[in-house]
Amino acid sequence: MNLVSTVLACLRENEMTAPGDDVTVAFSGGADSTALLAVLRALRQELGITLRAAHFHHGLRGEEADRDEAFCRSLCAQWEIPLTVGRGDAAAFAAQTGKSLETAARELRYRFLEQTAPGKIATAHNLDDNAETLLLHLLRGTGPRGLGGIPPTRGRLIRPLLCVRHGAVLAYLEENGIPHVEDSSNAGDDCLRNRIRHRVVPLLREENPRFDEAAGRTMRLIRAEDHYLATLAASAAERCRVPGGYAVPALLELDPVLRRRVLCAALEELGQENPSERRVSELEDLLRSRNPSASRVLPGGVRICRSYDRLLLHPAAPADSIPPCPLKVPGTTVLPGGGGTISCFVTKSLDSCQKNLTIFAVKCDMITKRGWMARGRRPGDRLTLAGGTKTVKALMIDRKIPVSRRGRLPVLLLGDEVVAVFGLGLNPAFCAAPGDEALLFQYEASADAGK
Repeated sequence: MNLVSTVLACLRENEMTAPGDDVTVAFSGGADSTALLAVLRALRQELGITLRAAHFHHGLRGEEADRDEAFCRSLCAQWEIPLTVGRGDAAAFAAQTGKSLETAARELRYRFLEQTAPGKIATAHNLDDNAETLLLHLLRGTGPRGLGGIPPTRGRLIRPLLCVRHGAVLAYLEENGIPHVEDSSNAGDDCLRNRIRHRVVPLLREENPRFDEAAGRTMRLIRAEDHYLATLAASAAERCRVPGGYAVPALLELDPVLRRRVLCAALEELGQENPSERRVSELEDLLRSRNPSASRVLPGGVRICRSYDRLLLHPAAPADSIPPCPLKVPGTTVLPGGGGTISCFVTKSLDSCQKNLTIFAVKCDMITKRGWMARGRRPGDRLTLAGGTKTVKALMIDRKIPVSRRGRLPVLLLGDEVVAVFGLGLNPAFCAAPGDEALLFQYEASADAGK
């Protein structure tokens, strides 16, 4: 089976795309992302998708990074694929946040992709990458979620190459005469992933030449079992819920595995991303505490309290939120409190407008007596997207939007109805079709909105 057929089978098996989807390839110019762009270009008619690309310049590697950007621009122009290019300063962001350079670069890149892509985001992770990820998680210590490696889909992210080896990618490019660029930093051993790739994986392949495939099968099994346990834990959590938290006796009756999952999910709902075993253990201690009024304060101002037979969850005080503000339609509105601006205008050339998560094209017949308004999110806000209806809070957690930014993303309302949230998406029922006359809402954050 050739690479195109293999990727097509992977796309269909994991239901990564549907006809009408807009897919943005995270395009670095390297072998994997170039092959991914080429394969999706070959399949776009069969899949019925709109294809585009996005390239992020991290402000690292000097002239080599400039070369990568130029290559991406040239190839996308040759293949007539729309390309969006973004730039950042990963080194400065790492120094500012105290994160590793690799983590800072990744965070900036994904933030750019989330803001740029109007639909799904395709990344070029392959089978080799996933085996390395499994080993990284084992070294650091992890649970079933980490042992499941990189999932084929997560939210808007899809990974069509996850079923193929890097060697198959290189062979495909060579057979078809498709050029690519090489990132010289991949050759060094200054980061842990590179050391695993260059030193550990070759030893494992000596013992089993098909180590990557074996690791892939293991991760698929673990992901399936993890999903099943997550379903059981969600049902258990609902049985234990009381206003403001959970019933302590009901939690203590749960199997310890399910109880840990319920407590971990509770922490994630409070904005504690990837809660550590230590955090979950602190909640376990509260459940068994002889002090009926014991409490814990977690990072970010989250407070967990034991109140006799209840475990009460107190979210951190919300970050400054944008006050309600009527919008000029058409016109430009300066949001109060330094919330940025929202511009609205009518366009008859929707096809020429670049749409992303800061620009929404709404059916023009939505100009009604109900006024357009923007504000920060409120508890209970719900937004309908292509995948269904969720609370805005849950969507922001899914997209890993930092708690500090959640109140600063404008919610777009028509009357009392939430139509869209900038940074999350637009309700498909309000979306203008290509060629339609449309209301174009464009949000521009203030200089300090993301801080």
